[in-house]
Amino acid sequence: MSAILLLTATAFEQQSIVDQLTEPVRYSLSGRQVSRGRLRGRPVWVLEGGLGAVNTAHALTVALQTNRPELVLQIGVGGAYATAALAVGDLVIATEENYGDLGVRTPEGWQSADAIGIPVLQVPGPQGGEERYFNRFPLEENLVTSAGEALGEMSWADEQPGLAAGPFVTVQECSGTAQLGSERAELFSGALCENMEGAAAAHICRLYATPFLEVRAISNQVEDRRRETWDLPLAAARAQQAAVHLIGELKP
Repeated sequence: MSAILLLTATAFEQQSIVDQLTEPVRYSLSGRQVSRGRLRGRPVWVLEGGLGAVNTAHALTVALQTNRPELVLQIGVGGAYATAALAVGDLVIATEENYGDLGVRTPEGWQSADAIGIPVLQVPGPQGGEERYFNRFPLEENLVTSAGEALGEMSWADEQPGLAAGPFVTVQECSGTAQLGSERAELFSGALCENMEGAAAAHICRLYATPFLEVRAISNQVEDRRRETWDLPLAAARAQQAAVHLIGELKP
């Protein structure tokens, strides 16, 4: 049966899944912690990638050079943009990932990497020619649809979380003000949330032609920073519950 590589930034976002693995083996891969085992009858590799885009790209590159899973499933927490009207604990599925602060700051404001004119990735296209990527990495529509259907039918022991699919934004400077969050939500039309790793994972998976899916749970609103309103334990728990369900239901 096909293996799934489950990627998180931190141990906190994967611990309950690691605890559920049968026949577990834990080891270090180029300084990255990996837990291998079986979950819902399927081989699963759980990788702790580290915070931010560079750590994520390094960890995922090392992992994909070593083994090729049928699917990379990235989970974690995210901050919701006000325009998305999401609540803490809701689940979100990425339809695309975007580098949110890769580009150039001009007198007229921020512009994406298209303004520089140098793509961050060029790969052969499925119909010939080359595909050029700047900030935006679309995810496979069939995977997003399948994940949405599976999570929409999922039963929860506690309150049923909301579920939405849409663009994600990856930043290395988190939006700690409502104004910055509003600017980014406007720049990336329909964006649901921001995080610090997703675009790097989508980038590396496209480079290695590996299917990629990203699911997060909302831990906080993007507003003037107020840590007392966050619920990281709830978001981490729900993202992991969703991942366990998807591992059993998805057929990459």
